[in-house]
Amino acid sequence: MLGFLALVGAVATAHSNPATGYELSLYAATPLTFWALYGCAMFVSLFVALRASNRWLRRTALGLGGIATMAFAGLPVLRGYWFYSGGDGLTHLGWARGIQVGNFLPTDLRYPGMHSVTILFDVAFGIDLAHAMLLVVVVLSVLFFTFVTLSTPLVFESRYSSTAAAFSAFMFLPITSLSTHLQPHAMSQAILFSSVAVYLVLKYVRSPASLLSSSAVGASLALTSVALVVYHPQLVAHLLPFFVGICGLQVLYRRWRTDHPIASHRPLYVQTAVLVAAFLVWISNHGFFSGVIGYAVTNALEFFLGGGSAAKDVATQGASLTAIGGSFLGIFLKLFSASLVFMALVGLLVLQTLRDGDRTLTRATHGMIPYFVVSLLGLSGIFALYFFGSVSGMYFRVFGLMMLLVTILGAAAIARGACALSRRWSTGAVHGAAITGFGIVLVLSLITVFPSTFIYLSSPHVTEMTMSGHETAFNHQEPDVEFVGIRAGPNRYADIERAELGRTGEYGAVNGSEIEKGLAGQSSEDRYLTMTRLDWEREVKAYDELRYTRMQLVSIGERPGVARVQSNGEFRLFRIQGTDG
Repeated sequence: MLGFLALVGAVATAHSNPATGYELSLYAATPLTFWALYGCAMFVSLFVALRASNRWLRRTALGLGGIATMAFAGLPVLRGYWFYSGGDGLTHLGWARGIQVGNFLPTDLRYPGMHSVTILFDVAFGIDLAHAMLLVVVVLSVLFFTFVTLSTPLVFESRYSSTAAAFSAFMFLPITSLSTHLQPHAMSQAILFSSVAVYLVLKYVRSPASLLSSSAVGASLALTSVALVVYHPQLVAHLLPFFVGICGLQVLYRRWRTDHPIASHRPLYVQTAVLVAAFLVWISNHGFFSGVIGYAVTNALEFFLGGGSAAKDVATQGASLTAIGGSFLGIFLKLFSASLVFMALVGLLVLQTLRDGDRTLTRATHGMIPYFVVSLLGLSGIFALYFFGSVSGMYFRVFGLMMLLVTILGAAAIARGACALSRRWSTGAVHGAAITGFGIVLVLSLITVFPSTFIYLSSPHVTEMTMSGHETAFNHQEPDVEFVGIRAGPNRYADIERAELGRTGEYGAVNGSEIEKGLAGQSSEDRYLTMTRLDWEREVKAYDELRYTRMQLVSIGERPGVARVQSNGEFRLFRIQGTDG
């Protein structure tokens, strides 16, 4: 009861303190009372789940933790944000609007899943499309920690398995805030959704049925595979090593290791064929993926032949981080400490399996561990291809999918460790160690789920005034007067306004030195300059005036030939006189 009261109080606190303008950090702007009550709810959930002697009480406790984590994932919704995503998320919102108004069909997109579900929520609940897209993120987050919780007991079953799995999932290890995000972002949400497929695969191979017999699990897996292809085919390409690796092991063990549990698992051949067929049919009309692979392979070959460099974006960001007083090691530890802990746990579990002479551990884990090892090795190869091919940020997305598998296997390692320790230590000592360990790692992980100044990033919070300011500017744009922006032009906002297939790329940006010299007269034609509160907070506070100084931004409207023509507190529009003006 105490935990649920704390949760109700946390939700009420967040909802009763809506954002009144752009917020640089969701963590800092959310009242401290919310965090205290949220922490209390999570503590009660973990404490009761560990001590519960019956399944009903344990499930209730884990339900409390799940609802609390849903509230955490839904903070932008609870705090009344109009939208919470920059870059790709704004373009996705524009595409959803385009489908909604009939500008193009869902099948015209390479991955229309998120957009279609957003429209479904919009129609079903009668909410704004931007809010509906935020709700999709929350729903997929719930799917993620639900199916991770269900997956771990299929690998190792004990009284601690569900609890370890749930609280491991609550950490959102696949979300790194680099190229995977807890905000509208198709690949990130596809990774969360793929937890359903992983669970169904584990359930399927352990079900005692013949190769061709139909079952509810098999039908569900086939439908989920097709849905994943539609949601994001490139994610499916990354997931194929999981399916193909399992098939390969099943062939090998059935032929040469007939006494191993894998030899008695239900074959995954047909389900893999369904996934591959759906993938090939879909990409036959969308050539994007083959282009990405070709680019990655070419760049990787150039690197190994001495003519290229790996991970160019990491090197660039590392240099910028150093320039504002940060360190590469520091940001690495902030972002990946929790992941490193789980990777170490998985490594220990795999080593124990290799040294399992009497196969006690192999039987306890139903022979599942080789599936994960082969899958992670396959994904590591894809990670290396993208890394050495300098495919911007894509390797971190592969890493996110790897962390889904690591979360499941790491939770199994924790559950097994708790069982082993309970035979040597008192129950209270084991539970105390578990609560302390989960508490520390949970904080380390969740503090970087949302972008903040802690990791030298600005919040992608988009206020309604920011969007309405852009809409007014676009609607009153004079012919032949183009837009420019700070760091980037307002292309993403134009994507929302136009709601067309494709991306806007015609608007550029001005840099700090151009502002320093005076913007008027630098172009033959007049230009509009957009500047949002987000731009100001990001450049001055999050990036510590790396590219634009406070004085430069302040001086824009004070220079000759620059006139402010629009302002609403969150958005400002300036008209810059050209040489022909």
